Amino acid sequence: MSTAAKVYDFKMESVEVELVSFLKNRRGESTIADMIAGTGLPKYQVEQAARLVLDEYAGRLKVTESGELLYYFPSGMRSATRGAGPGLRRSLKTFLRVAAKVLSFLFKVWIVVMLVGYFIAFVAILLAAILASFAASAASRSERGRGSRSSGGFGGTFLFMRLLDAALRMWFVSNLMRDPKRAPGRPFYKSVFAFVFGEGDPNSGWDERERTYVLSYIRGRRGVITIEELMTLTGREYEEAQLLVNRYMVGYEGEPGVTEDGTLIFSFPALLRTSEAQQRAAAAVPVLNPAGKKLLAFSANKPKTNGWIAFFNAFNLAFGGYFLLLSLLRGAAALGRNGPLIYSFTGRLLASAGIPPVPFMAVVLGIVPVAFSVLFFLVPILRKARQNRENARIREEALRKRVYARVLSNPASVSLSDVPPVEAPIDPRGFPAVRKGILDRFAALKKAEPILQEKDGSFSYRFAELERELADLERYRRAVDLSKLEVGKTVFDSGQ
Repeated sequence: MSTAAKVYDFKMESVEVELVSFLKNRRGESTIADMIAGTGLPKYQVEQAARLVLDEYAGRLKVTESGELLYYFPSGMRSATRGAGPGLRRSLKTFLRVAAKVLSFLFKVWIVVMLVGYFIAFVAILLAAILASFAASAASRSERGRGSRSSGGFGGTFLFMRLLDAALRMWFVSNLMRDPKRAPGRPFYKSVFAFVFGEGDPNSGWDERERTYVLSYIRGRRGVITIEELMTLTGREYEEAQLLVNRYMVGYEGEPGVTEDGTLIFSFPALLRTSEAQQRAAAAVPVLNPAGKKLLAFSANKPKTNGWIAFFNAFNLAFGGYFLLLSLLRGAAALGRNGPLIYSFTGRLLASAGIPPVPFMAVVLGIVPVAFSVLFFLVPILRKARQNRENARIREEALRKRVYARVLSNPASVSLSDVPPVEAPIDPRGFPAVRKGILDRFAALKKAEPILQEKDGSFSYRFAELERELADLERYRRAVDLSKLEVGKTVFDSGQ
């Protein structure tokens, strides 16, 4: 009985190591035959390992005139998943993700406490200073009229308590008169979080939905797809689509191939093991995905709510700046009776409590609220800038899908006017220039021929090579025998 290892029984990792070693030394384009000759490995093992190497090392494919596939690695043989560099990047990414969640939670609690706390404190200081001023003035007039002394502080406190009592009564009555059927509004702290951090990613899970759509498209096209079709389905540029198809080949047992007429295709026969009804349903999946990514919104708050939040923070910033500047510029000199009302009142109040007034007002009422308020405004400003860049990317991706779909539908003649604006927020800013750039890059990639239109002097493109490839692709797909891939009738049911 023979104990020799079978060709199909091998350790993929060992084969991959040998293949990578060969490709590092070769430093150029390689065919499968080159890899077999250079490693001495069986053809089946090389073909299986080549898919993994292509994905891990960001490889590309070329097709020669004779229809041979060339594997090449424009970024060199640097692994995207192994080694110290990728491992460190993964660890750092994980650490940053966890740290971001913890810090985000703590920061959320902190900003509400700081925003509301300082606003209330500054309002209280303002009201107390005004009331004290009124009380002192009233006491002075009373003293002149009666020729006796009275406590202005008691009068100010009494007036302040009366105002507070009136405010509480108004709040209580307004709550009693509120319509109980009206849905409660959004909690204030959530509105603050949304103002600073936004509403989260509305496109969470998009990669999974896109993958499902692409796989359905492949199943509906007899298990075959091209790079150009993948670009149209996903809106990716050529290089990104190459990397994506590498991942699909690894994940779904795909194989690169070349038709008899030299068209590069990617076949996924494992995806065709289904019923005829499922195949017909998948055939209805269009190349232009009707679903698309959503644009990022600044927040779901009402404009009025965002306005109030901005006002609270601006109020804190103004008062913090007031205390900081006076502490730095005038210091103790501003604490006299003739000093600025709010500053001198607060200083005397702190001094009576045994707290050094100038350092306290400079730091606690100055530096801290100013730094917080600047950060409070800076975070959403930076987030808005990043959001604008992401929305621009989403808009351009959506436009690329439309342009590519138009080219694939009729490559014989494509002009810019064939892809009109949809007059919606999804159109990118500078629509004509962006549209032209997308079409020009695709035309350069497929070596399209520009044709002058005599009517208006504009140019259109004829994608002759793509036209040939699409016709060749259709012939290849028709030749795929789906009957051999149907699951057939059930002959055994474990549930019976």
